[in-house]
Amino acid sequence: MELNLPLDSKKLNKLKEVCSDTPIYCFPVDLTKGGLFTTDSFVGATKSGIFLFENEELNYHPFDKIEKIINRVQTNGTLITVKINGEEYPFARCSMRYASGVASVVRGANLLLKGEVERRIQNNDKEKHCPKCGRILRGTAVCPKCNKTGGNLKRFFDICRENKLMLMVIIFFMLLDTAVGVSKEYILRIFVDNHLATGTGTVGDVLVFFAIYFGVILIGLVIYFCKAYFSGKLGVNVVYKLRKKLSVKLQELSLSNIDSRNTGELVERIMGDTTRVSDFLNRSFAHSFNQVFYFITLITIMLIMNWKLALISFSFVPFMVIFTKTFWPKIHRIFSNLRRKMDVIQNKLQDVLSGIRIVKTYGKEKTEIEQFRSANENYAETNYKNEKFFAIFYPIVSLVFSFGTYFIIYAGGLNVLQGQMTPGELMQFVAYTSMLLGPIHSMTFLPRDIINMSTSLERIYDVLGEKPKVLQRENAISREITGDVQFKDVVFGYSSHEPVLDGVTLDVKAGEMIGLVGSSGAGKSTLINLVMRLYDVDEGSICIDGVDIRDYNTESYHSQIGVVLQETFLFAGSVLQNIRFSNPNATMSEIIMAAKVANAHDFICRLPDGYNTYVGEKGHSLSGGEKQRIAIARAILNNPKILILDEATSALDTESEYLVQQALERLRHNRTTFAIAHRLSTLRCADRIAVVDDHKIAEIGSHNELLKKKGIYYNLVMAQLQMNKTADKS
Repeated sequence: MELNLPLDSKKLNKLKEVCSDTPIYCFPVDLTKGGLFTTDSFVGATKSGIFLFENEELNYHPFDKIEKIINRVQTNGTLITVKINGEEYPFARCSMRYASGVASVVRGANLLLKGEVERRIQNNDKEKHCPKCGRILRGTAVCPKCNKTGGNLKRFFDICRENKLMLMVIIFFMLLDTAVGVSKEYILRIFVDNHLATGTGTVGDVLVFFAIYFGVILIGLVIYFCKAYFSGKLGVNVVYKLRKKLSVKLQELSLSNIDSRNTGELVERIMGDTTRVSDFLNRSFAHSFNQVFYFITLITIMLIMNWKLALISFSFVPFMVIFTKTFWPKIHRIFSNLRRKMDVIQNKLQDVLSGIRIVKTYGKEKTEIEQFRSANENYAETNYKNEKFFAIFYPIVSLVFSFGTYFIIYAGGLNVLQGQMTPGELMQFVAYTSMLLGPIHSMTFLPRDIINMSTSLERIYDVLGEKPKVLQRENAISREITGDVQFKDVVFGYSSHEPVLDGVTLDVKAGEMIGLVGSSGAGKSTLINLVMRLYDVDEGSICIDGVDIRDYNTESYHSQIGVVLQETFLFAGSVLQNIRFSNPNATMSEIIMAAKVANAHDFICRLPDGYNTYVGEKGHSLSGGEKQRIAIARAILNNPKILILDEATSALDTESEYLVQQALERLRHNRTTFAIAHRLSTLRCADRIAVVDDHKIAEIGSHNELLKKKGIYYNLVMAQLQMNKTADKS
């Protein structure tokens, strides 16, 4: 997202009257300080101060009079205030449309306020509105109204160029098919003029004509088979390569990239959209482009035969082209809208299948059926409207061209009566005119097919073109770590306008266990997400063994992390495959040893097929404690240097918790451990406990030290003790 949009010369000159600096940040706002909608308004910062243009009115504050610039997220937007002499004053306001960019401008302005002139804030959030027409962008980074198909057609031909040998073979058979199709009418013309029209034809002549004509038809069928075969093969190759690229890209993308999209939408792009591109190659490309060759050949022959009659035939073509092109943008919007409706259906299916236990537990089958019916009906209704449009559109195009055929029969008949044409030539010309309707009719369908394919390519390349937000630097370090972790003034937010962590500083020594406590949403999980480098910090740094985490090779670093989460995820496979996931090269003896350390070996041996037992999707055939112990075995097998425990025992019964706690005690030995727990008793063994509150580390120390402070941690412990007493009484 661009954070320094250009001001017009009038505004720029007015700004230079109050300060000599040019804008470093400049971003639109759409609300006045009083909350009314406005246009052509901007908030920004220079080296010496912040400014606001409400239309042409300038409000400027130099930094030497400001203590702090604050961005306050409100229900329907954000409010920027400036702190002067201990008091806050409203400065600018915007709706949620511009909240992300404005928040970044405020962060940048605060850096300038501190004198950090060289640092620049960047915003990698996607644009949510089209910069040209202002429409909301749904599903893709480009606007279906403003986007032209040219770029996607170039992508299509780039894809074809990767299979150019096969493409040349297909084109060769297209040319042969055209030659055979045209020659049939020429053979018929000769037979009519030389035998039927003269009355000299014999039964033998008819048999010879029939044999030749039938032979040409057979040759045409063979050519058609070859063309269809190679077109299908090209389609299979293209869809294979596109799906391969998409699967690789999805693994390369950061978690934040994936989280910004629905699972059903991604599945539809990988499976549905790639299939549509393949279908275009199998059907439309092989057929419609073949018709283009027919069209060119027929026009050439008809002009040579009788240019006057040919011009009569072609006179209606421009009207068809203009009529079709006029509706291209509408057709593009039709298919974009249809894709979005399909995404809704896919997402609904994904949710229902993933949460089928919850659906059945609460007896909400009818509710889900109704919701899916509604989404499906919405899609069907949209599709019905689209087909209704095309059902009217194509007959009109065909009717317009049919007038040309009627005129040809009339004018050509006069020429035959006047001796200017033979009956065979007229039959050939009328046949070519009728044949011309086929290519033109196909070419009227071609825009629909091209836009359908183009829309799918647009959605595919919207994913392929997305840049990971967590990037591996050049010359990244691959080495074994010891586990020293250092947070330095870390600022991070999943949305640019809502920081979850703000100025976090924390030093953790190798082998130390740090407990993380705090209220829900305080930022505990965010801290460990940053340690795992699922996200990159917005400001500050995280160092591992004194080296910035961003300088490590991502694969090497992640291979030294072990994770046990509250909601354990097991893949649809065997117990063996799930444990071996963290270390594919592990031997069977190493896997068994890891399972024993995790207190999992005994129950695994009692399973029907032992380690080869299929556990089902998400491990639904196992209990919560069994799944947790398999997850611990998976983490042990990786021999991690940094261990992440996120509420690993909160959902277990007493016996399972005891077994899991034993396994965790063994697992965390001599490893840097970050443990999140709401049940504070489980953190008594932690070396230190960090209390996360108000986006910062509010308290840190051992269990006893924090109790003596009688601060936030003390209140949390007392509250839990009171809850336990109440539970015991009941």
